[in-house]
Amino acid sequence: MTPVTAFFPYKGLIKKAMVKLKYRFMTDLGDELVALMIKIIREKKDLAWFKKLNRKRKVILIPLPLHPKRENWRGFNQSELLGEKLAKALGWQLETQILVRQKNTQPQVSLRSEERKQNVQGSFVVSPQISSNLKRSLIILFDDVWTTGSTMLEAEKVLRKAGFKKIFCLTVCR
Repeated sequence: MTPVTAFFPYKGLIKKAMVKLKYRFMTDLGDELVALMIKIIREKKDLAWFKKLNRKRKVILIPLPLHPKRENWRGFNQSELLGEKLAKALGWQLETQILVRQKNTQPQVSLRSEERKQNVQGSFVVSPQISSNLKRSLIILFDDVWTTGSTMLEAEKVLRKAGFKKIFCLTVCR
């Protein structure tokens, strides 16, 4: 399994902010959350690997996609919203067309660990139009909250099967 880096524990003010972002559609919180993440990257030595990424190879941030029905209902993808701001601040390329959510799963929030794994099985595919050159890039899979990791691990499995080799997992909260 790929190591996972999370900026914050999922509790307190950060948890409240994430809930407001996702379920109360307060997208303006995205700027504040990303500013805090950038501050952490710059100040914490244990996140120094972020600073070295751009020197080695092309870095592509892939926010975990929502199914189109869920994204239409919410009006945005919270991982894409935050990922776009983070990628821009760090000079990474944002790619939203590599990974596609093909299965409309039920929300994970109400499911137990094993149910979450089953719920997301087969929910992602890699777009067939992807250039083989991209497969040599360093991929950062990005999501808002890691609970059991089922969604992120399913996405990582699909990317590896498609030939992507260097994958990191990054979340706002864990």
